[in-house]
Amino acid sequence: MYAIVGLGNPDSRYALTPHNVGFMVCDLLSFSFNFSFNFSTKFIGQVGNFTYGLHKIVVLKPHTYMNLSGKSVGLLVNFYKIEIGNIIVIHDDIDLNLGVIRIKKGSSSGGHKGVQSVIDALGSNNFIRIKIGVGKDRNKEASEYVLSSLDQERLKVINDSIERAKNAAVDIISTGLTQAMNVYNTKKNNSDK
Repeated sequence: MYAIVGLGNPDSRYALTPHNVGFMVCDLLSFSFNFSFNFSTKFIGQVGNFTYGLHKIVVLKPHTYMNLSGKSVGLLVNFYKIEIGNIIVIHDDIDLNLGVIRIKKGSSSGGHKGVQSVIDALGSNNFIRIKIGVGKDRNKEASEYVLSSLDQERLKVINDSIERAKNAAVDIISTGLTQAMNVYNTKKNNSDK
């Protein structure tokens, strides 16, 4: 079994902010694989699931707010007994150019409080991450920028990277991590030119 976790904040005012790209990928998975989310008090988040080939996949959008994401993730992982290496966490990264995606495994949080919360809850950083570059705004502090609504120009770029991140998550499960990294961690598949 695999878990795909999109990090974000549950309030509708955060829906189209850089911090919520993880939620956006989960919503696209729901649309693409025709499943719906239901709120689970047990996991403190919205949960859906689908089958891809022989793989059962549970999808989680934590409702603990970004900085406490690990609480929700820990509850889900412990309940389903999911192996650490079968957890895919999708989140924003201000240190990557807008639209770039990167697949990593076993790295530090890089200062991302939501990722650090997951590491703390799981007692390990050996899970897979799909980082979506949201860039920076020179006129705003990082904490203000990631919670500000994306303008149409940035949203168009983000929508493309969300599609690629969704495909990357599915490819990690179907073809393996190494193959997916070879495909998606290249300049050809990113706008980081």
